[in-house]
Amino acid sequence: MKASEYEEVSTFLERSDGGKASNMEGARSRFPQVSIDTLLAIQCQLHTRRLRLSHHKHRQPHLVQQYIARYEEGEDILSISKAYEINPCLLARILLEHLFGLTKQQITDCLKDPGRLPKDIVKQVSHDHASSVSQWVLGDINAGIQNLSHISWERLHNDLYNCMDNDNATSPYIELIRRVTGIEYEAHLYYQLRELGIPFQTENDLRAAGFSKTPDVKLEVPIAVKGRVVNWIDSKASFGDEFNHKNQAELQFQRYRSACL
Repeated sequence: MKASEYEEVSTFLERSDGGKASNMEGARSRFPQVSIDTLLAIQCQLHTRRLRLSHHKHRQPHLVQQYIARYEEGEDILSISKAYEINPCLLARILLEHLFGLTKQQITDCLKDPGRLPKDIVKQVSHDHASSVSQWVLGDINAGIQNLSHISWERLHNDLYNCMDNDNATSPYIELIRRVTGIEYEAHLYYQLRELGIPFQTENDLRAAGFSKTPDVKLEVPIAVKGRVVNWIDSKASFGDEFNHKNQAELQFQRYRSACL
C-alpha cells in the first residue's frame, strides 16, 4: 500500500470514530481495493494508539467514583463503558481493582477466565478493604460503596464475559488472536523460505545456540532484496505504517542491521 493511500484510509477510519463495527462497512465500500484484514489491522493499530494516549484519563478519581456508583445501582459494565467511551475490559479492570480490591494478576486471570473470580468477592467489598487497596479514591466513593444489593458473583461473572465478547481492542480474545496470527505468519515465512531453497535458522534454533536477542529467521547465506543485502528476516503480524516502522526500528531492528521486515 502506498503511503498516500494509507493516509486516506487512516483518515477515514479516524473520522469514523476509529472504524467501529457500524462504520467498517462504509470503509469497505470506500476502499474496495483494500482487503478487510488490512482495514481491520489499521483500525486496531489506530485504536490502540488512541487508547494509550487516553488511558490515564479514564482512571481519574472522580470518574472511578462515577463508574462504581453506576455499577452499584445495577447498570452493567458494558453499558457504562459505552456511556464513557471506554473499552469494556479496561473498565472491568478498573472496577475489579477499585471496587473489588483484586490484584493485577488476579484481574488478568479473571478476564481470561471469569470462572476464576473469588467466590467471596462481594464480601471483600468494604470500607476497610477499599482503604487498603484504593486509598487515593476512597474519599470520593465512601458514600456509594455501601450499596451492595445489586452486586453478586453471578452478575459480575456474566458482565466479564460480555466485556470480553464486545471489546475489539483490550479483550483477552484479541490478544489471543494476535498471538495466533503471529505464529501463522512465522509458519508462512518458514514455508516460503523452504520453497525457495533458502537455508535459515529459526528463533528457537538461535536461542538454543545461546543467543538472547534473536530475529524470527537468521539466513545462513545472505540474499539480495531490491539491491540490499539481507541477513535476517523478522515477521510482524501488524500493519507496517511509518509510525510502526520507526517504533520497531528504535526498539529492535537497528541492533541487527542488514535485515528484511
